[in-house]
Amino acid sequence: MEISSRDMPAAAHLEACDFHSHSSILGTSPGFRTMVRGAMGEASPCQREDEQDNEEDGTEEFYHHTIIDRLLERHGAGIPHHDPKLYCAVASKTKSIPDFSILAFPDFWGHLPPPGHQPMAPRKPNIQRQKVFEDIQRFLKTDDIINHVVFDLEDSKYEYDLILNPDVNSSQHTQWFYFEVSNMAADVPYRFNVINCEKSNSQFNYGMQPVLYSVKEALEGRPHWISTGTEICYFRNNFCPAKGRRRTTFYTLTFTITFKHSEDVCYLAYHYPYTYSALMAHLKILQKSVDPAKVFFKQQTLCSTLAGNSCPIVTITACPVSRRWKDLHQMRNRPYIVLTSRVHPGESNASWVMKGTLEFLCSNDLVAQSLREAFVFKVIPMLNPDGVINGTNRCDLNSKDLNRQWSKPDPLLSPTIYHTKGFLYYLNIIGRTPVVFCDYHGHSRKKNVFLYGCSIKETLWQSGSAVDTVGLKEDPGYRTIPKTLDRIAPTFSFNSCNFLVEKSRSATARVVVWREMGVLRSYTLENTYNGCNQGIYKGLQTGTQEHQEMGMKFCHSLLSVTKDTRILYSRKLINHIDLDHNMLDHKSHNCFEDDEPPCAEEIEYSGGCPTLKGSDLDSDIDSNMAHVDDDDKEHSAQKHQQDSISQSQQSSIKNHLFPPQTRQPSVDTPSERRDLRNGLRIAN
Repeated sequence: MEISSRDMPAAAHLEACDFHSHSSILGTSPGFRTMVRGAMGEASPCQREDEQDNEEDGTEEFYHHTIIDRLLERHGAGIPHHDPKLYCAVASKTKSIPDFSILAFPDFWGHLPPPGHQPMAPRKPNIQRQKVFEDIQRFLKTDDIINHVVFDLEDSKYEYDLILNPDVNSSQHTQWFYFEVSNMAADVPYRFNVINCEKSNSQFNYGMQPVLYSVKEALEGRPHWISTGTEICYFRNNFCPAKGRRRTTFYTLTFTITFKHSEDVCYLAYHYPYTYSALMAHLKILQKSVDPAKVFFKQQTLCSTLAGNSCPIVTITACPVSRRWKDLHQMRNRPYIVLTSRVHPGESNASWVMKGTLEFLCSNDLVAQSLREAFVFKVIPMLNPDGVINGTNRCDLNSKDLNRQWSKPDPLLSPTIYHTKGFLYYLNIIGRTPVVFCDYHGHSRKKNVFLYGCSIKETLWQSGSAVDTVGLKEDPGYRTIPKTLDRIAPTFSFNSCNFLVEKSRSATARVVVWREMGVLRSYTLENTYNGCNQGIYKGLQTGTQEHQEMGMKFCHSLLSVTKDTRILYSRKLINHIDLDHNMLDHKSHNCFEDDEPPCAEEIEYSGGCPTLKGSDLDSDIDSNMAHVDDDDKEHSAQKHQQDSISQSQQSSIKNHLFPPQTRQPSVDTPSERRDLRNGLRIAN
């Protein structure tokens, strides 16, 4: 991760890493090692002699065995479905592009769900206006600002600018972050500015917070990722991307953290991390936990990725009651349900939902037992292992969005999609087409959990097609699962669901599986990073426990699907869509990428304001902020505000707020470097 900074005295060390943790050695900064040594307690003379010999020899045994054994002996992690030693063993076999030698402590040690429900962060009135003007002042006084492409730099004594690396072999897709902070002072506010975000809006403007993990807290028996941060704001900044980029501007995410302990080691992340190594270790633990006489659990390798990592596929069903032909025949003829997840590496919440699904299907719950007896579950829990391992946000190592490769996947460049599609085609050819297909995702700009499905009639209706839909027969069963979830899952919202087949989604898993394999119930399950605005979790942020609960509830909803359900699927009806691609471009009123309107305080960076006073702008902002939790009212107020200001006035506002000379060159272009100094440390 790159840092831009003011040439000011440093206050602490910030060590950042934009990766999902998959390496082989525990320990990064000297401060971290010092703290870990203190946590281990006094060693015996023999232990100290062995440790000294290991350090002098430069071997990894000291970090792999001595530290781990003594930490576990003294503190004992005790995290359900997690084994630190197993995690280290799995991580050491993971293949990444760089030769990583860092094992992030939260991933190694494990963590429990957040203690209690955490409310969405209240938004300070006029915070966006305040941050934008602070940003302007920084660039009006550029004498003490130097651009760098180094890791250990500070923007001021307690302020840091963070520049996210784009996806591998790409110049875009900057959203995910995960970095370590050390050597901080307690009760001192530190401000972090992520200055090259790409999306035009974010749930950080609507109550979402980054998550923090404290090593000191973990070693004292409180290993939690918690939502934290104040003065959180997401706004358009005055940086412009390099020429040739589609986007014309970047956005800043700014937040302030006050650390509880001095000399702690903390980790900050966009959302709760879930690594490839965590998945592989979890599957091994699950396999050992089930009763092989009752639960058929088999992990196989679907294929190898571009980097040579294994893409696992898991089979879960009930073992036959006996070896009699009747019982074996019943098992072999159970309908299939296929579940996939994590095609986009930055959507770690999807993996937490999948974790809940896997643990429930392997449990002794009566519903889980009934589902195993009724279906054969084929689960591919991570479609993009390489992306997760190397810390990308959306793409694989080939800089491709794998969820746009389903139409014609390349066996060499997109092996996981190619083999998953081939497996689905195989089931289709032998007459065992899955009754349900669901791909788990995360959504960064909506609240709640919801499904995207496929409906011929709804697509034809809302596209304004001339096709007569009165005589068309379509099994309404595609609504059964979402309607069931709306009743039983606290985080689920049926009102946010959508069943249109759009042209922009024609190469996604959901649409291809529906169109080509004839799976009526083909879905994308979208999970919020933020929280809920309805139900019992209204106003609360979702944690790992709520994500896993959603995975369990999705399994419950499958009880509504029986093998006797007759699926009315017509290739002729789909041809209506194939013949008229224009209707695929249509979006329904409830299928916007943003269910939140643009922030009420959004201020453009170019233009002027000779006719609109600052007090008028404050008044407009205050009136809009009064309805910040009501999406419809806020959207209406926003539209009224936009209509009331003429185009010339808007242009005038821009010119007044942002003089042309403040326009800066691309953040990709460093101008000067300086030596690293003590401060908050950020390590890749």
